[in-house]
Amino acid sequence: MGEVSVLLFGPLAEAFGISESTQKIESSSTPETILLQMGLSEWKNQGLRCAINQKICDFDIVLKDGDELVFLTPVSGG
Repeated sequence: MGEVSVLLFGPLAEAFGISESTQKIESSSTPETILLQMGLSEWKNQGLRCAINQKICDFDIVLKDGDELVFLTPVSGG
């Protein structure tokens, strides 16, 4: 068991109420399980991406103690 730092930006940070959080992880925790843990799983179907330690990755990568996890919402504009 360990912890990861989670960073949220834009509308995701607004939805969660803060832009930075520390989440406890188990040995099999993934970005997907962290989304569920934080009550934000509905965002995954809205084009959400994630990065672990500044590298874009899939939602099924197993997290390690001390990792930095960032959830990135799609960028819109014109």
